[in-house]
Amino acid sequence: MSMKTFKYILTVAAIGLSILCSCDDKFLEEHPKSLYTIENAFEKSSQVEDQLTMCYIRLYNWFGKTMDPWVSTYEYKSFGTDVLDVPYWRHDGASGYSNFGTWSTTSSHVELMWNELYQVISYANLTLHGCEQENITWADENLKKNIIAEANFFRGFAYLHLAEAWGGVPIVDKFEENVQYGYTRATREQTYQFAIDNLVKAYENLPDYPEKDGRLGKGAPAHLLAEAYLALGVETKDNSNYTKAINYAQSAIALHPLMTSRFGVRANPNDKSENRNTPTYLPDGNVYADLFFAGNYDRSSGNTEAIWVFQSPTYEQLDETGGQIGSEPFFFSLVTRDLNWAAEYVESGAAAGPWKAIAPEYNTATFPAYLGGFGIAEAKATNYASYNVWTDPADLRYQEDVTVRTTFVCTDPNHSMFRKKVPIFMLDQNPTNLSKFTPIFVKIIPLDEWAYRDTDTSHQSYSHDNYAIRSAETYLLLAEAYLRNNQKDLAVDAVNTVRRRAHCTEMYSADKFDINSILDERIRECLYEEGRWFTLLRMEPDVWKQRIYDHGMFIADYSRYTLPIEWNLWPIPQSIIDLNVDAEMTQNPGWE
Repeated sequence: MSMKTFKYILTVAAIGLSILCSCDDKFLEEHPKSLYTIENAFEKSSQVEDQLTMCYIRLYNWFGKTMDPWVSTYEYKSFGTDVLDVPYWRHDGASGYSNFGTWSTTSSHVELMWNELYQVISYANLTLHGCEQENITWADENLKKNIIAEANFFRGFAYLHLAEAWGGVPIVDKFEENVQYGYTRATREQTYQFAIDNLVKAYENLPDYPEKDGRLGKGAPAHLLAEAYLALGVETKDNSNYTKAINYAQSAIALHPLMTSRFGVRANPNDKSENRNTPTYLPDGNVYADLFFAGNYDRSSGNTEAIWVFQSPTYEQLDETGGQIGSEPFFFSLVTRDLNWAAEYVESGAAAGPWKAIAPEYNTATFPAYLGGFGIAEAKATNYASYNVWTDPADLRYQEDVTVRTTFVCTDPNHSMFRKKVPIFMLDQNPTNLSKFTPIFVKIIPLDEWAYRDTDTSHQSYSHDNYAIRSAETYLLLAEAYLRNNQKDLAVDAVNTVRRRAHCTEMYSADKFDINSILDERIRECLYEEGRWFTLLRMEPDVWKQRIYDHGMFIADYSRYTLPIEWNLWPIPQSIIDLNVDAEMTQNPGWE
């Protein structure tokens, strides 16, 4: 399919202007010699596959990989919750997402998320439409079957998250040749059910495991069906949904058992190779860290836990195109360059802060290996997610210099702490400054030199993959389903299975276990992976609001927002309501 064809189809496949926003301006200046319509848009099967590929591309950006990190939707999936926000210091501390006084029906992040999900739906609808065309010849009918199943998955994925965040939304289930202005909202229950119907089709028709890494297998819809039936159960109070959630979660886990012992590129003691003079074998590693080393994400590495992985271009592929991927380090790195010593640690002849002077040995492409990133952070974990939730010193998910780094090397050669780790108590305790100092996790930023190379001069191009779904999270969905189904002992065991893998010594017992136990464990296991807003908003409002009151950065950490949260769901973007002139598009309560 030509680019011109693609752009035309894009304009007529959306709700309102959601898709029009994505067309580049040059298309508006073109004068096509022919008009592509619903009858002649597809001529061969590869054009249909192109539409499915766009679903993958949109969700590749959704999970945090984008050529333009400033417009990534990744941050919006968790900003303002109990786990993540804009750093307190940014823009004088006024723009935190848990400062809900700044939210409105025209908030850009709300509209962006809405548009992104409906774009995925439009590409899925185009794919399904293409598969229905009798003029297209398919060399492999099994390929066509898989493509239909994948398109159903993407449509189910989008509607599940739309229902979680906005409640009932317009259901667009087919390609429309003309732009529509008369959409009405389905109920939240209907939207969940539509997502489930699509995910069931995907589950029934996808193979157990994909033929190629990065594609979908049966475990992905099984995981989302567990989540969708949980959501439907909370919405309808029908406990039969929890039994279905349990069954689908167990199916995903059976296909993708947890990794419980070390594996992959850094785990072989007989491997004597090196990268940048750093040995490949990491004797102090652990199985949780192994999950996040480049090269260990897919089943081809022996990783059974990976249900769905987004593959990042390799260094070699980036070299061929002359580009790079700006990714997580750009968002979550420290701003250490701005931090000063506490008064008692200031030394004559040294710089005002541990990282305000940089010895030549640290002023290299591997500088982030010591400091945790480029140093212009756009996002920061809350104090609860960074420190307070970590109660077990044996937890493999919070092991210093293996899976997390909480102290950083002084780079000033004129200070007595040079080449030594600087703990937080040695820094100026001004809250605004300390908000720039935060633990760094191996899952988003490599903690040693092994993953770097000399061409990483931007300090941010770490070419590694991203998990969309791991079965550790499926266990936590299973635990929630058991808990809601009044099977607390089984819920405890599901969470403890995840904790045993992490070698935790403090295990949950039934008398101390509730929904907050699961939400805490999701932080420990899935921090920076989970779309936290979607987890919270499918909960009862009293549950998720209390989490934010207790742990939100701009509420609990810095008391910048002190009012009650008066809404239960995100607002429908006002631009969508205004455009929908042929029918009433109702707004969610609390935003009228």
